[in-house]
This record gives sequence, C-alpha cells and structure tokens, in this order.
Amino acid sequence: MTPLGLRATGLAAIAAPLLLLASTLAYVARGEGLNDGEVGGTIQIWAFVAFGVAVVGLARRLEAAAPHAAVALTILGLVGVAGGIGFGIDSIQIEVLGTESLQETESSAVPLALQLPGVVFPLALAGLGVLLARHRIVPRAAGYTLAVGALLFPASRIPGVEALAIASDGLMLVALGTIGLPLLAERSNNPESSRSSAAVHEGSPVARRA
Repeated sequence: MTPLGLRATGLAAIAAPLLLLASTLAYVARGEGLNDGEVGGTIQIWAFVAFGVAVVGLARRLEAAAPHAAVALTILGLVGVAGGIGFGIDSIQIEVLGTESLQETESSAVPLALQLPGVVFPLALAGLGVLLARHRIVPRAAGYTLAVGALLFPASRIPGVEALAIASDGLMLVALGTIGLPLLAERSNNPESSRSSAAVHEGSPVARRA
C-alpha cells in the first residue's frame, strides 16, 4: 500500500467511529430514540463513508496473511456500509418528511436493503478485528476491542439502548484510533514497490559508476 493509502486508511479509521459517536449523541440529544433525526442521520452517512475507506484499507493489510478472508471481509464490510448509509437516510426522512421508519412498513425491500446489511456490518468489523489481532498486524488489544465494540453495535441499536450504543461507539473509537494513528506515519511496506525502487536506483548513473 502506498504512503497515501496508509494515511487515508489511518484518517478514515479515526474519523469513522468518531463520527458514529457524534451521530449517536445527536440522536440521544434529540430525544426521539436512535436512528431518528436529521442531524444524526446526516453525520451517520458520513461516518459510514469513512468506515468504507477504513474497511478496504485494513482488509488490504490482511491480504498477505489471509488473502481469502481479506476479500470476503472487504465485500461484507462494504455491504454493511451500504446498510449504514441506508439507515442514515431513513433517519433523515423520518424527521424531514414526518413519515414512519421504513422498518415499520410492510415493504419487502426492508430486509435486503436495511436489516441484512445492518447485521453484516458488525460481523465484518468484528472478523476484521480478530484476524488483524491474530496475525499481529495490529496490537492484539486493539483488534479484540474492535471486535467487542462491533458486536455491541447491533446489541445496542436493535433494542435502542442508548447507553450501550455510546459504549459501543466508544470502544470502536479507542480500538480504531489505536490502529489508525500509527498508519499516519507509516511508510509503504509493499515488497513490489521496494524492488521497483531498488531497480531504479541500480539503473541510475550514480549506481553504474559505483
């Protein structure tokens, strides 16, 4: 991964749970429950955009150790991100249009558009945390903390337990912050890039004279 890719992953890993926590607090402040509110829904959309970047970047870090799992977690993570964005849009329309949540309707689209992706997201994030920790790509405590925070995500959102939702977001913020900060300063560890740089150096006039 290029230095720019590493920095983008690091920034997204920090921004995603921070925005998610801000979204949850906005829902709580409105007093109408989780996933109900224009401000909270808007922030949630951007939180999941950041989660998309973070999931792709962190899964790439896993490619060398577990290539098949990295691909599967990338796909599952992006499906979950789509669901998170969908819930954010649903939250906005409840307040702006004064309608009921899509989940309260009898639409056959709801299970595939919201509920299935909503379940897939925390499972993908938990799997990513566990595998990154097991292969020592990230600090083990951070990886397992991410998994716990991710599993608390549906446990808090489905019954609408606000305190548990804040705790879940906080755990993910601590975990992903610990994972993301070092990436902001880390250089590329791509062997192909290193070999290419070495080849260019060896072919340079200075190297030939040496």
